[in-house]
Amino acid sequence: MKHLIPEKKTSLILAVLTLFAVVGPVSIDIFTPSLPAITHYFGTNNQTAQWSVGLFMLGFSLSMLICGPLSDRYGRKKTLFVGYLLYLVATVAILLTENIHLFIIARFFQALFGCFGTAIARTLARDYYSDTMEVRMLAYIGACLTLAPMISPIAGGFIQEYAGWHYSFVVMLFLAVMALAALSIIPERYQPATQKEGHALSGYIHVLSDFRYLRLTVASGAAFAGAFVFVAGASFVFIGQLSISPKIYGLIFAGAIASYMVSAAMAPRINEKLTRLQCVQLSGIISILGAVISLISGILSNGISVFGYIAGIFIYELGLGIYMPLCQAMATEHIKKHMGTACSLIFFIEMLLATLISSAVHWLPEWGTTSLSIVTLLAIIFSTLCRLGINSTMKKPSASLPVD
Repeated sequence: MKHLIPEKKTSLILAVLTLFAVVGPVSIDIFTPSLPAITHYFGTNNQTAQWSVGLFMLGFSLSMLICGPLSDRYGRKKTLFVGYLLYLVATVAILLTENIHLFIIARFFQALFGCFGTAIARTLARDYYSDTMEVRMLAYIGACLTLAPMISPIAGGFIQEYAGWHYSFVVMLFLAVMALAALSIIPERYQPATQKEGHALSGYIHVLSDFRYLRLTVASGAAFAGAFVFVAGASFVFIGQLSISPKIYGLIFAGAIASYMVSAAMAPRINEKLTRLQCVQLSGIISILGAVISLISGILSNGISVFGYIAGIFIYELGLGIYMPLCQAMATEHIKKHMGTACSLIFFIEMLLATLISSAVHWLPEWGTTSLSIVTLLAIIFSTLCRLGINSTMKKPSASLPVD
C-alpha cells in the first residue's frame, strides 16, 4: 500500500498520530462511569473492582519505560503493531470473561500494550518533522491528550446509561482496529538496524546521561505538574472547602483545558516569528505571571477568591500550551540515537513529577486556593531554574509546512 507523505499530508498524519496517542488515555477514563455496573456484573466488591484502575495505571507507567527501547530496536511501526494487536487480544478477553480477576489482569495488559502510542506518537512526529512543524505536531498532540480525559468520562457515562459497560470496551476494540489500519498508511522513516548494538538498558544510560535532555525534560515535567495541581486538588478546594457546585467546577475545568488548547494552537505561529529559546522564555514568563496572580488573589482573600485564582490558572495554561511542546522539542533536537527511549521517558517523567509535586498540596494547611497557588508557583519556578542557561540548537525559526 502506498504510504502518506508526511510533508504533503500533515493533517492526515496529525490525525493518525493523535489516534495513536489517545488510545491509552481514552481506555483509562471511558470505563470509569461503569465501575459500579462492572462491580455488580461480576458480583464483587468496590475494592476489588478498583484494582482494574490501579493496575491499569501501573501498566501505563511500565508501558512508557518499555516502548521506547523497543521502538529504537525494532522500529516504530513494528512496535506499535505488536502493541495494538496484544491490546486487541486483551480487550477481547475482557469482553468474554466472566471472572473479575481475569478482567483485572486483562486491564493491566490493555494498559501495558495499548499505551505504546502515547509515547511513540511523539517519536514519529520527531521522525517526520523538524523545526516549526515538529512543535506544531507536539502542541496538537499535547492538546488532544489533555482533552481526552475530559471527553472520555462523558462519553462513557452516556454509553453506560444507554448501552451498558461492555460497549465501552467495544469502543476500545474499534480504536485498536483503527490504529492497526492506520499503521498501514504511514511510512517508517527510522532505520532500527543501526541501533541494535548494546544491551536493553543502553538507551536509558545514553539518554539519562545527557544533562541537557534531562534538564529540559524535568523543566517540561515540572511545568506540567504546576497545572496538574489544579487537576488533582482544585475539586477538593472548590467543592469541598468553597462549596462550588460540581456543575460550575466542571465548567471551570473545561475553561482551563480550553486555555491550553488555544495556546497550543498558537505555539507554531509564535515559533515562526521567534526562536525556540525566545518562545520558551516568553511562555515561561506568562505562566509565572499566571501563578503569581493566583497566589496574590489567594493571599488577599484568605484563599477564597475563585475568580482571581481561575484568572491566574487560565493565564498559566496559556503559557503552558507553548512552553511544554517547545521544551520537549528542545530536549530532543540534538539527539541522534535512542529517540524512542528519549520520547517515552519525557512522558514518564512528566507523569512522575505531576504525581509527586501535586501531592505536596496535601501537606499544606487548608488555605483554599492559596495552597494550590503556592505549589503551582514553586513548580514553574523550579522549571525555570532547570532550563536556565540552555540555548536552542536551532537559532532561527524556519518556515512551516502547509497544513493541508
